[in-house]
Amino acid sequence: MTALGITFTAWAILTAGFVALMVYRGHLTQHETDELFLSDNANHNNVEEHDEIVRRVNRLQPLLKGFGGAAALSTIALIGVYILGAMSMHP
Repeated sequence: MTALGITFTAWAILTAGFVALMVYRGHLTQHETDELFLSDNANHNNVEEHDEIVRRVNRLQPLLKGFGGAAALSTIALIGVYILGAMSMHP
């Protein structure tokens, strides 16, 4: 397998992982609204549900940053490998 093929495969995997995490975060926050529970009389189930969603989204943040950064770097690497390959074909 060529360097371009390996780089493209790595880019595709990282980008697919990043997109999947973004879709999952969107699904989690789809029905979530910013709520402020001012009284202790608030529906306890809503408060727990809200806190659980916030916890899940906060756990996803490092993964999103990691996959997003890795996908960006692999995009740059893919472009670089493509340009190097094109330059070596045309002296």
